[in-house]
Amino acid sequence: MDSNHRSPLEQFFRDYVETSGGIWEEIEPQVYDVLWSDAEEPQRVTFDSEALPEHPSAQLLTFGLPLLDAMLEEAQQRGQAARAYLDGMHIEPYGIETQVERDLTLPGSVRMEVDQVRTRYVRHTLFWFEATYLSDEKEQALYTAAVDRYYGRLVRHLEPLDSEQLSAERLWPHPDAPALPLDQAYLLARERIVRNVLVAANSHQRERQTRLGKQIERMEQYFTDMRAEVEERIQKAQARGDDIAGLLQRVEALERERVLRIDELRRKAVTRVHLRLTNLLHLLIPRLFLRTRLVPTGKQQHAAELPLTITWDPLVGKTDAVDCPTCGTPTYELRLKARGAYGCPACQ
Repeated sequence: MDSNHRSPLEQFFRDYVETSGGIWEEIEPQVYDVLWSDAEEPQRVTFDSEALPEHPSAQLLTFGLPLLDAMLEEAQQRGQAARAYLDGMHIEPYGIETQVERDLTLPGSVRMEVDQVRTRYVRHTLFWFEATYLSDEKEQALYTAAVDRYYGRLVRHLEPLDSEQLSAERLWPHPDAPALPLDQAYLLARERIVRNVLVAANSHQRERQTRLGKQIERMEQYFTDMRAEVEERIQKAQARGDDIAGLLQRVEALERERVLRIDELRRKAVTRVHLRLTNLLHLLIPRLFLRTRLVPTGKQQHAAELPLTITWDPLVGKTDAVDCPTCGTPTYELRLKARGAYGCPACQ
C-alpha cells in the first residue's frame, strides 16, 4: 500500500515495531506478521476487521484494545522528548532578493541592500498537552502547539507533520540560529493551549448544565410523587386516628434525601480540567537569513540607515514577518515615521 493511503495508525505501528527492535512483514494489505524483540514466535495483526475470517488468529489493532493501548503508552514513555531535522528542501531559491522585496512592503523612499545571505537551522519546539475533563464523565483530548524559537512566535504550518520527512541527523553543516529559552517557549505554548482548553471546558459545562436541568427536573418530580404518596398516607392515618409520627419522619427524610441528591447532581455537573505536558519535539529546519540595510534615498536621505535581518522560510516558500523596530509587532510592512524612525502601520 502506498504510504499516502496508509492510515496514521498503521504508520505508527510500523514505526513503533522498528523503533522497539522488532520486525514486521506485510503479508497482504493491512495484515502483518510481527516478531517482537522479546518474543520467540511471530504475531499476526490486522487493521481490517473484515480480514479476521481469513486470519482467525490475527489480533485486530484498533483504538480501545489493550495491545494498542500498551503500544501507545510505551511509545509515549520512549518519546517524551526528541530532536529531529527537517531537511531536503530547496534552500537556495533563484532571485531571493526579489522574492523578499515582493513579500515585504517597504517605504518607497528607501532601498534595501543585502550584505550577506546565510543559512541557519531554526529550532522549533512542538508541545503535546493532554487535557482531562472530569465531571459526571471523564473525557480526554490531545492538543498541540508549535513555537518558532528564533522569533518567539506560535506557528501553525508544522501541524500536521509527516514523520517520513524527518531525520535524526542534520543534512547540512549550517550553524543553529539563536533560540528562545525552552521555559519561555513552553509558557507561550501553554497559554495558547489553555485558551483552547477553556473554550472546550465551557462547551462541556454548557452541555452539563443543560443535562443537569433535565436531571433536576426529573429528580424533583420523583420526590414530589414520593411526598404526595406519604402525605396521602398521613391523611388516611389521621382519618383513622393512627399515630403519624413515623410518616412525618418519612417526609423529613425524603426532603433531606432530595437536597442531597440534587446537591450531588450539581457537584458532578461541574467540569474540572487537568492539563499536563506529555511530549515535546525539538525540530530544526534550515532557513535563509539575509543581513540587510534599509538605505534612505531622495528627500529622506537625512534618515538613518536601518540594519535589518530578514528571514525566508523554504518550508512555506515565503518571507517571514519582521519584528517592527518600534513596537516589536510582527509585520510585513514598514513605514518611515517622524524624525526618520521606522515603524509598522499599527504604531504610526
